[in-house]
Amino acid sequence: MLLGELWLKKRGKNMLLTDIAVEHTRVSKKDGVRQTYLLHPFTNTQRDTLGKFEIVRDVREPGFKEVKRSAFVSFQQLAELYAKGVLEKFGFSVRMCPGQGTYPVANPAKKILPTSIKPGSSFDLAVQKVDVSKPAVRELRDALLRTYVKLEG
Repeated sequence: MLLGELWLKKRGKNMLLTDIAVEHTRVSKKDGVRQTYLLHPFTNTQRDTLGKFEIVRDVREPGFKEVKRSAFVSFQQLAELYAKGVLEKFGFSVRMCPGQGTYPVANPAKKILPTSIKPGSSFDLAVQKVDVSKPAVRELRDALLRTYVKLEG
């Protein structure tokens, strides 16, 4: 069994990180119908970002409007970002999708607090194993530069 299958569930071509779950209610602009979804982070299926999670951040440059910048990170890098508090500190959201069914529009990005991580899960254990005193690896630092976040190390 691949290591990835230990902590991710296959859903079509995407893999869901079911150790993190967030309830999300969407209200249709068309008819006002409310639908509630249980969302999970999912891995991308594109070439360069295959098997990685998308993190998203709103960035405002002086004199310009606010834009979204994203980066793709591995399971271990996502755990490191949680362990070091980077996602909360810089206001990152994680791209999510429903575990059951499909989301009617583009999959939302949600701010995921550490309390949404299932205690004792594989992902929770990965977060706990991170040595926060060590600097981030170059690949992670480079990915975050796309979002205008510079980690030392």
